[in-house]
Amino acid sequence: MSRIYADARPGHSENLLARFPVVLALFNGAGGRMLLCCPGLPAEEAPPVPAVYQYLKALAHSTVAMHEIALCADADPAALAGFADTVEQGLTTLPDLALDPETARAATAVLVAVRAFLSTPRTPGSATTEELEDFGRSCAPHVVVLMEKAAAVQVNHWMSVLDQWHLLLGPSGFDSVHAAVNTLYVTRRKNILFTVLAQYLGQRAIGDRLLLFETPEFTTTPEQMLDLMTRVVADRNLGRAFFGHGQVMDVEILGDAAVHAIRTRMLQRARTPVLPALAPYDSHQWPWPTDPSSGTTPTDLYTATALHQPRLPAD
Repeated sequence: MSRIYADARPGHSENLLARFPVVLALFNGAGGRMLLCCPGLPAEEAPPVPAVYQYLKALAHSTVAMHEIALCADADPAALAGFADTVEQGLTTLPDLALDPETARAATAVLVAVRAFLSTPRTPGSATTEELEDFGRSCAPHVVVLMEKAAAVQVNHWMSVLDQWHLLLGPSGFDSVHAAVNTLYVTRRKNILFTVLAQYLGQRAIGDRLLLFETPEFTTTPEQMLDLMTRVVADRNLGRAFFGHGQVMDVEILGDAAVHAIRTRMLQRARTPVLPALAPYDSHQWPWPTDPSSGTTPTDLYTATALHQPRLPAD
């Protein structure tokens, strides 16, 4: 089965790209990447997020670096000196970024706080919890400003890109766009690229044409993303044929059977089972479909199969 399945996948991928526009949105540490694949055309990669986004994030993250350095009892003196030099360089060259006054004040305040903490004489790793919390509290309001400004740059950029792609494809073309975003656990519930795409594809696309792929790494490749999207879309033909609904195959096919087995064995042990809430297969909730009333299709494999009975032969 696995070999046949793998051999069939390239054909499914070609079929997907021949029928629908596809947007692939990937994390890359620089505000993300987006590619548009249109039927019959080479993939178009959008311009990157303006570099000021990376500077603002780096400024905010310098406080995190300082926190980690303060906890490290065996910190490399050369690394500490290098970090101190980088902070000084940041303060010197900050005017080159031409930031607005509020952002410039926040950036300066963060770098000054980091420099002050670095220059306080102490044995490596000896910073107390109180010192670290005081440092964190003093930086937090400025970090929030920097994050707000960075997010504004990122969101404005991607919405401008999607405005252009919407014009390129037209309303009817955009209504058929399939999109996938990769995410790591920590970015799953508030994934920025996914949330931006949801504004253009709409809530009803979530879990249907707009997919969030959780990955073990921050970064992946467009080829891997497209391969996984192809598998999801192709499996929906199997779901419809066997169980009457395509998205039955979007989740672990043994999941409902496992839930039944867990419930039975927990009751045998006189313990309360801890199980996920059942939501219809066509639920558009995000990040997790949990509301039983959020769709119109069955909520489990058994109900779907019972409703999807073979057609009786004609008399």
